[in-house]
Parts: sequence; C-alpha cells; structure tokens
Amino acid sequence: MRKGTTEKTSKLARLRAGAGFGLRELSEASGVGIRQIQSFESGERDISNITLKNALALADALGVHPRDLI
Repeated sequence: MRKGTTEKTSKLARLRAGAGFGLRELSEASGVGIRQIQSFESGERDISNITLKNALALADALGVHPRDLI
C-alpha cells in the first residue's frame, strides 16, 4: 500500500474485488471514472470526500450501502 493509505481507502478495493469487478468494469457499471476509483483505492484521495452522486453510483454497482464505502 502507498504511504497514507488507510483502511477506508483500501476498503473500496476489497469491495470491488469481492464483487468480481476490475477497475474498468466498476467504472463502466457505476459511471465513475477509472482514475477517480484508483485515487480512492490508492489513498491519493480520501473516499470520505466522495460526492453523494458518486457514492450512490459506486454503492449501487457494488451492491452495498453507500456507508459501506466509508
């Protein structure tokens, strides 16, 4: 993991992998850009600052509640 990566940011990667999605597949299913997903997973961006629209889109694609992303 990169320096600064927290459990919060790596949780998205675990949820994505558990759902059987690659980055591209999750991006296509959610409409959230690959780079943004990567930045949350790597810890470059804090997922607790995600927009409501993107949180809902990712959660829906992953089949989880939005709070599960954070």
